[in-house]
Amino acid sequence: MDSQAPSKPDRRSFLKRAGIGSLALSPLPGLLAATPAGARGRAAGFNFTAISQAGTIGSVVHAVNMAGSGTVKKDDVEGGGHFQHYDLASAPPRTIIAAGAWRAKRLVSFDPIGTWGVITAGVLVMQIQLRQTIPSRAVVAATLEVVCNVGSAGLETGKPEGFTLTVPGAPFGPFVPIEAGITVFTTIAAND
Repeated sequence: MDSQAPSKPDRRSFLKRAGIGSLALSPLPGLLAATPAGARGRAAGFNFTAISQAGTIGSVVHAVNMAGSGTVKKDDVEGGGHFQHYDLASAPPRTIIAAGAWRAKRLVSFDPIGTWGVITAGVLVMQIQLRQTIPSRAVVAATLEVVCNVGSAGLETGKPEGFTLTVPGAPFGPFVPIEAGITVFTTIAAND
C-alpha cells in the first residue's frame, strides 16, 4: 500500500472538470446543443455567487462578496441580489466597508458562445444599482460583468470565471475575479 496521499486538485481544475458545478448532469448523448441560449429568442437564466478583489489603498485590500440571479431576454435583463464590500486584509470578522442589495437596470450585452445541456457559456454585461444599507442608504450606479465558462463542454470565453464590478470613480479600481465562486447561465429561465 502506498503511504503517499493522493494529490488534492485545486478548485479551478475541479470546477472546470465538473462543468462549473455540473449540476449533477451526466454526459448523455444529445446534451450538446448547437444554438446558444438567447439566440432562439427565449430567455436565459443566470445565477452566481463569487468573490472579486480590487486594488489596495493604504493597508485596505478591497474585496466584494456578491451573489445574484435573474433572467436575460433579447433586449432586457431582470434580476438582482446582494453584495458586501470589505477589507480582505483585516482580521476576521473582516471590516465591512459597504453592504446591501443590487438590482439590474439595463442590459448592455449578452454574448453566449455555446450550450451544453441546459448550461450556457458566455458573458453578460449590465448596468446595475448598488443600494447600500451599510453604512448609509446611498444608491450607486455600477457596471457588472458576469462570465460563465463550461469546462466540461470545452466552452471557454477567454475571460476568468466570476464577475467584474466597476464603480465609476472608485479609487481602488474595478473588482476582478479571484478563484472563489461559481456562475451559471442556463437555457431554463425562471419564467419557463
